[in-house]
Amino acid sequence: MGGRDWTGRRARDIILVRRPTVARPRRTDLTDDRVLKATRVVSVAIVPVLAAAFVLLYVFPTRTRQLWAWEMHPTMTAMVMGGGYLSGAYFFCRVATVDQWHRVGLGFVAITAFATMLAIATLLHWDRFNHGHVSFWAWSLLYFSTPVLLPWLWARNRRHDPRRLEPGDRIVPTPVRVAVVAVGAVQLTVAAVMFFRPSAIASHAPWMLTPLTCRSLSAFAAFPSVVYLAFAFERRWSSFQILVEVAIAGMVLIGVAAIRARAEFDGSDVVVWGWRIGLAVALVLFTALRIAMARPAPARRARRVPA
Repeated sequence: MGGRDWTGRRARDIILVRRPTVARPRRTDLTDDRVLKATRVVSVAIVPVLAAAFVLLYVFPTRTRQLWAWEMHPTMTAMVMGGGYLSGAYFFCRVATVDQWHRVGLGFVAITAFATMLAIATLLHWDRFNHGHVSFWAWSLLYFSTPVLLPWLWARNRRHDPRRLEPGDRIVPTPVRVAVVAVGAVQLTVAAVMFFRPSAIASHAPWMLTPLTCRSLSAFAAFPSVVYLAFAFERRWSSFQILVEVAIAGMVLIGVAAIRARAEFDGSDVVVWGWRIGLAVALVLFTALRIAMARPAPARRARRVPA
C-alpha cells in the first residue's frame, strides 16, 4: 500500500478471475413430443388451400367446369370431396396449434396414402384435367409435393414421440380396437378395388362415377381406413382423438351432401340404402366412441405403452 501506485503492480500480481462458462441449454431430449416448426409452417400453408377447395366444391358443386381442375358430374362427388377437404383443413389447423406430436402423427401417414393415390390418378387421367386453370396447378402442386414432403415431416417429428401414456390419457379397449381395425380392413379393400378396378365399382355405385371420380373418391375412403388400421398397434386414445373428430366432421358433411343431392342417387335400392345406413351407423358409433373416451381417465403416472 503506502501510496504505491496501484497501476504499478506487476502483471503477475494481478489475479484475473475468469467467469465460468455456462453452456447454453440445448434441446437434446428427443422424446419431448413437440411439433417441429417446419411442420407447423407447412400446416398453416395447407389450410387455406383446403378451405378454398371446400368452398369451390361444396358450396358451388354445379360449377366445377369453371372453378375446378376438372369438370365433375354429378354434384354428389364434388361435395364428398369438398367435405373431405374441410375435414382436412381442420386437421392441419390442429397440427399447427397442438403441443404434442403423437396426437397428429398418424394423420401424416394416412394423408400420405391419400395424396399418393391422387397423384397417381392425376397421371392416369391427365387428359381429363383443365391444364390452363389455376385450380389444376394448385392440385398438381399439392399432390405431387405432399407424397414426399409429409413422410419427411413425419420422420423428423416421429423421433420425438415418447410412446408413453400421458397423465389423463386413456387406453383404447381391445374390443374397440379389434372392431375398428376390421372396419378399416374392409374399407381399405373397397378403396383398393375402387382405385385398381374403377369400372367394377362404378357400375354398382350409389351415384354415377367415372374412372377418375371413382379413383379420386377411393383416396378419400383410404384416408380414414389407414387411421382405423393403426388401432392395431397404437393404444393411446390421444393418438386418435383428433383423427376421429376429422372422420366425424367428414361424415356429417357427406350426410348433408347426400340430402342436398338425393335426386342423384340412381343406384339400386339395396346399394343406396346400404350406403345411407352404413354412413349413419358409422357416424353414431364414432360419435359414441368420441364421447365415451372423453370421460376422465383414472389418475396414473406416465408410462410407456406397448403396442
